[in-house]
Amino acid sequence: MPTASASRFNAQTVDRLTTVNEGRRFEMELCDSEGRKILISLPLPLAVEVGCMICNLSEHAPYLVGGVHTTRESRPSR
Repeated sequence: MPTASASRFNAQTVDRLTTVNEGRRFEMELCDSEGRKILISLPLPLAVEVGCMICNLSEHAPYLVGGVHTTRESRPSR
């Protein structure tokens, strides 16, 4: 089977986050440095899974966003 060359979209900003289809899908519109946009639409369970993966990554690499490393136990309660 031939393999397709994957292109990369280097997002710089998140322009829009919303749920659609009565909350069954999560949409995220991203914009790159040249103003090009891409819309990503995920079923809600997959969006939650991706969000959890991002949270897990941020726990192991907190300085990627300039944050201070906290553990789940030391996070302030809301």
